[in-house]
Order: sequence, then structure tokens, then C-alpha cells
Amino acid sequence: MLEAPQLADGIQSYVEQRDRDNEIVYVLETETSYPYLQEEVLKSDPSEIDCQIGREEERIEQAFRLFRRNITDKLAEFISNVEQTPEQNNEDSIAWLSKLRDTILDLNLILVQLDDEDDAYLIFETLNTRGKDLELFDLLRNHFTKYLKPTGVTDPPIHKLREIHETIESAPMELDVDQFIVHSWQSRYDFVTKAKTFQKAKVAIKESNARPHLNRLLSDAGQWRSIFDIEYQWHSKKEKDVIRSLSALHIFKVVQPTPGLLSLIRSYRDGHIKYRTLRDAIRDIEYFHFSFNAVTSSRSSGGISGMYASLGQNIFRAQSDSAKIGRLIAEHREKLRFREVPAVEFDAGFEQIFYTKTKSAKKALVRYILLKLAKHEGHQFQGETDDLTIEHLVPQAAIGAGYSEEEVGQLGNLILIDSETNGMLSSNRFADKKRILESRGYRLPEQLAGAEELTPKLLRSNTLRLAEIAREQVWKV
Repeated sequence: MLEAPQLADGIQSYVEQRDRDNEIVYVLETETSYPYLQEEVLKSDPSEIDCQIGREEERIEQAFRLFRRNITDKLAEFISNVEQTPEQNNEDSIAWLSKLRDTILDLNLILVQLDDEDDAYLIFETLNTRGKDLELFDLLRNHFTKYLKPTGVTDPPIHKLREIHETIESAPMELDVDQFIVHSWQSRYDFVTKAKTFQKAKVAIKESNARPHLNRLLSDAGQWRSIFDIEYQWHSKKEKDVIRSLSALHIFKVVQPTPGLLSLIRSYRDGHIKYRTLRDAIRDIEYFHFSFNAVTSSRSSGGISGMYASLGQNIFRAQSDSAKIGRLIAEHREKLRFREVPAVEFDAGFEQIFYTKTKSAKKALVRYILLKLAKHEGHQFQGETDDLTIEHLVPQAAIGAGYSEEEVGQLGNLILIDSETNGMLSSNRFADKKRILESRGYRLPEQLAGAEELTPKLLRSNTLRLAEIAREQVWKV
């Protein structure tokens, strides 16, 4: 495809060479995976043998496909670059492949043989102090396996560690197993940074308690993932309100509550608090961060994160004492109320939230706000709420013709409607839109319903009306 056969042959010369009898032989000699490895992986020409695939060959095949897919995808990016000529794309592809080849061939493998297993763990940690830091998960894995040995033919500790890693890495969104470890630790023991977590864990985890510590991490892995992956471990109908609150926190892009959320979910699934208690606690967190982050983009000096870590630790220490956990949740609610955003700051931030085709970064947030406000005001929708679209009462075509983009995109000019109704609103005249909306069962606020034309002043007035409803009624902790 890239028309560089000399480079392909150069690589192949590292795979197969001629022996003293001038016969072609593979440099890597193996018997257990013969002939699959030789025919399907090492050979440059198509395979001539129908190879049987066993357990070992399955792993080889998976690795081979992974590397081939990643390389193919990367080359496709170069080839599809429309800003260059095909010849330039071809040159970039070859240059990248050459760099990848050189990087692999320049790798050095160092074998260190030791008589004492404990020395191996010491060397592992010592080497981590030089060069690029090892991941937190790797350090903890090494620490756990130092104390937890295989039992018979099985190795439960390694299996549990792999299960933890797989639970996090297999999520449909990008999640960080190291961040999970930090949040898990913060939710139980101490408010520490990622850089300090291993030092704390190394002191706390000893041979006498390594197994329960590992079991806690294993239990936390799925529950931590369910905070971000709302289709994981949740029962959609029974627990829909919690799912909605977690989805809202994703829209707000906040992670500070995670240690507290983890302890709340853990306590609920362990049977120590009822669903209603969990629902109300997470709803309060949602409402607080709507004002604090989504509307006003307030910055925390670290107190917010520490507050949630403290909540998590206190719930963990309360263990099965449901009454005490209830009091802790009530105290946390008061802390959120104490940090309430002032009305003037809320209203100013609310006015800055807008959506147009050219400025759509806050589309998900706008849709979330409109839906909550519409439900609060008792609006009836045609069809399912997931199918609703955002409609501009003053059309976007009016931008620059008497209206600014901010005026057209503000929340006071937006409503949610079903796609069929949206298709009927072809006219730019507000009077026509109003008639169609009313005929379809949609209710406009009184100050808009009585108007023949929507002026910038009237739209701003409606935006401030919504802001007051939002902070005093809908999102009130």
C-alpha cells in the first residue's frame, strides 16, 4: 500500500535469516505455538497451512490483531489527510512507521536474577524512583503480591487485581484506574493526592491486613465505575432518579464529589441506607454543583474536595449504623447550604448560559436546564423527552438583524419541543410560532404568550424570571 518494499524486507530480515546451510529459518524458535506463530504472524507471505488455534495461540492472535489494528488506524489518519497531496501523506506514513520501527529496535531488555523474592520487590520500587514513574496501580500490585502468595494452582490476588483493572478499563468511557485508587482511598481513610497515595498505602497495608484491603478495592471498583458509567450496576427503572443526578454531574464536569458519592453508594448497596436516602443525598449534591459549577463556575481552594472526602470517611467509619449515617448526610446538606451561591452571582451566571449553532459548547447543559424547568412548570410534551429538540423562539436568522447572538441564544428565548412540532415551525414570525405551539399543547410563559413580538428586553426579562425559579425552587438544596 505504501510502496516501500525495501523497508518491509528490512524488517523481515530481523524475523527470518539464513543459517549455515543457507536455509531460511526464523530467529524466534518456539514449539508450543507451532505452526500458528510461524505461519500467521512471522511469515511475510500468506499462510499455506490451516492452523489449529489453542489457548496460547488465542492470546498471540489477540495481541497480533491489536497491534495490526492500531497501526492500520494510525496509517488511515495519515492517508486521509485532505490538506496534503497523496504523495505527502504517503511520505508521512512511511516516516511514522520508520520511527515506530526504530523505537522498538532501540529497546533494551535487562534481566536481573535474584535469590531472595523480597529483594525483587525492593528493586521494583527502587527502580521506580528513576526515570518515568510507574503507575499507582503497578506499585500497589507489587505491594499486594509481596504479602499475598498463590494458593495451590490458583493465584487469587493476581486474579482480583486483574479484575479491578478490567472493571475500570472496560468502561465505555475513558476511566483512570489510578484515579479510582485515589478516590477509593479518600473515601475510606485519608484525603491524599495521587502522588502521596502509595506512601500512605504502603504504611497502612501489611501482611496481616493485605487481603481485606484488596477485597475492599475489588468491591469499590464496580461501584466507582457506576458513578461515571450510569448503565453499569444500576437498575434503570427503580433507581432512575439517582441515574439522572449522576448524569447531571457528568454534564457539569465535576469530580470533587466522587469520594463522597462512592461511600454513599457503597452504604446503599451494603444495605445500610435506603434508596430514598441515597437519592436525596445525591440530588442535593447535583443541585449544589449546578449553582456552584454549571452556572457560576465558582472555584474551590480545595475545601470542596476535602469536604467530600470527609463525608466518605465518616460514612465508612459509621459502618452499619444507619442512624449515624443519616445524621452525617444531614450535616453535609447543611454544609452545602452554607456554601450557597449568592443570588446576584447566580443570576449573572445564568444569563451567560446560551446556545446557538455556532456556540454549542453548552448544549447538553441548556437541554438539562430547559427540561428541569419545563417539568417544574408542568409542561406536557409530545412523545418521549429523549427526542425533544431545542427551539429558538426568535430564530437564529435574526442574529445581526436587531438581535445579538447572546440574546437569541439565551435561556429565555429557548424551549424544548418534539421533532414533529419543530418541523411545523418553519415561519420566522413569532405570532405564527405561538399559534402552532399552542395548538400542539405547549404553554408559553404569560409574558411571552401575551406578546406579538419578542424584543431583547422581553427575552432578558424571561431569562431572569427563569433564573429566579431555578435558584429559589428547582435547584434549591
